[in-house]
Amino acid sequence: MAAETEILTASDINGEPITAGSIVRYINTGTVGRVTEVKKDEEGIWALVDSTGLYYKVETLVITDASELKEETETTETASAAKEYMRRYGSGGSDSVDIGQVTGGG
Repeated sequence: MAAETEILTASDINGEPITAGSIVRYINTGTVGRVTEVKKDEEGIWALVDSTGLYYKVETLVITDASELKEETETTETASAAKEYMRRYGSGGSDSVDIGQVTGGG
């Protein structure tokens, strides 16, 4: 049980400390998120990033600032607004395209 409560010393690719709450960027894809957990296993030290729900090896992360975090936007539309959108931009009108003509057969 002592290993579960052990405070880990984790560092990003530049040697900066990573802790829960740190804002990091995954260097391979540019994914940005906040670290929610740091854990250690036989393969190394890992950080759980909230934006993806995935663990990343801390050596593949770089500390960044909060300006890189994308705000989660949540929009609520009424049923009538959704129907209007589909009427204007949805498929099924005379503007339908035969995708076989666009992509070519082959």
